[in-house]
Parts: sequence; structure tokens; C-alpha cells
Amino acid sequence: MDPPRPRTRVALLTIAAMSFAAPSAAVDIATDIDSFVTERATAEQRRHAAESIRIELARRVAGTARIERYRMPNVDPLLDFLMPPMRGQNVVWQLPATIETDRNIILGAHYDSEPGSPGADDNASGVYALIDIAERLAALPERTANITIVWFDQEEEDMVGSTHFAKTWRASGKPLHSMHNVDMIGYDGDGDAVVELDIPNEQLAAPYMAAARELGIPINRVTYDSTDHVAFRQLGYDAMAMSEEFAGGDFNPNHHAPGDTVIDRAYMARATELMARALETLVTQ
Repeated sequence: MDPPRPRTRVALLTIAAMSFAAPSAAVDIATDIDSFVTERATAEQRRHAAESIRIELARRVAGTARIERYRMPNVDPLLDFLMPPMRGQNVVWQLPATIETDRNIILGAHYDSEPGSPGADDNASGVYALIDIAERLAALPERTANITIVWFDQEEEDMVGSTHFAKTWRASGKPLHSMHNVDMIGYDGDGDAVVELDIPNEQLAAPYMAAARELGIPINRVTYDSTDHVAFRQLGYDAMAMSEEFAGGDFNPNHHAPGDTVIDRAYMARATELMARALETLVTQ
């Protein structure tokens, strides 16, 4: 994730502190995540990371994730002779509704990192949060929405993977209820447990705010112009993002650096639980 430029600081929800036990599934993730904390910047490193996600999903949930390779040409085709087009691969896992419906919800997180950075917070934290959430949603006895979870490639290269996926979705003509993105939920330097949400409307915000109240998680609502939800928002879709407290000034000092090797696992577990509960509400209503 590039350093976000929050345009609007909407509100800070302060909630009385509550005791919180990290869910067992999130603890399991934190054990598995260690092997993923390694540079994911070159084409070969990213291919290996994509395959690692696919294998971890197969271990934990039913269904088979597919690797969707893409090629993004330059805006001017003549430039393809001077600069090679962008190539990468998104990892896509789909979970159908338990009823017939055209209601679709997309979840996303990027898995690539900056050169030289192991990318623990940015964004192994988001990658494994979505693996945990996939397991949670698959266990629901009833679902009123079709769920697509995408681990995007090349977010660090101007959101290439999510831009390609969003445009492909638009071209398919399929409706989209909303897109939910998670990027960097592994750092809480000041220990205040604040989670930031960029949510475009109150209807989409409602399940997140309700979950935050239940969990005693303070929420800072902002508007960002960075990370993968923007690719969907630019096409007119409702899209939200969850992150650590950027606008509040609690920004990981090891962002995009070799020192991004540590995840605050309790904080990650809380943020994962927040998104999981909100999505459980959305896909069962």
C-alpha cells in the first residue's frame, strides 16, 4: 500500500474498552503467516506467493482457488515496443450463495510487496485475514450472496491487479453489491486499537459499526485515494477499505522497508474479527 492521502476525516467513534479474546481461527492464521513474510516483488516471487495462497486455501477451505493470469498493455500500444506490458496473476476463490441470487460481494487484499521488504504488515496481514474470513464464511449454513475473494497482484505498482479484475468484472455485466478491501492491519504502535474504515455510505457502514460496538473497537472513518478498493470505486461500485490508523498518525515506520517483519497479532485478530462479523451480517441478511 502506498502512503494513503486521507482527504476527509469523518469521525472518531470512541467506545468503552471491553475485554476481547482473539478468535482461535485468527490465532491459527498468525502461526501460518510466518512462512509468507518474505519479499514478494519480482515476477518469480509473486508467482510463488500466489501459489502459496492457493495451497493454504486448499488446506483450510473447500473449493479450489484459481490463479488468473493477466496482461495489462500500455495505454498507447506503441509503447509496448519500448516498455513491456504489465503481467501478473490474481488468486480468485468463489463461494456461492445457498440460494439462487445475483447478489455478489467481493473481498480483496493484495499479496505483493515492495522490493526489499518482507511485507509482514503490508500486506501479509491482509492476505491471511482473508484466508480466515473465507473459512468463516464457508461455515455459514445459509448465504444470501455469492462471495468472490481475490488476492491481488501488483498493488504496489499502481493497483494493476485490482484494476484488471475490476474492469473484467464490469465487462462481464454481473451486478456487484459491494467490494471490501483489507490492507495493512498488523501495526498498532500507540496501542489504542483504532481501526480505520473508508466506507462510502451509511448503509454499508452499518454492519461494521455494529460489529465495532460489540467488540469494543474504536473506529476512525476516513476517505483514502489509495489501495485496491479505489479500482472498484472508480467504476462506480460501492467499495470500502479497512486498515490500521494512518490518518491518526499511527503509521508503521517499517512500511515498504526491510524491517517490515513483525505483525501485532492481537491487533490483526481484532481487525479480522471486525470484518468477519460485518461480512457475516451482509451475506446472511
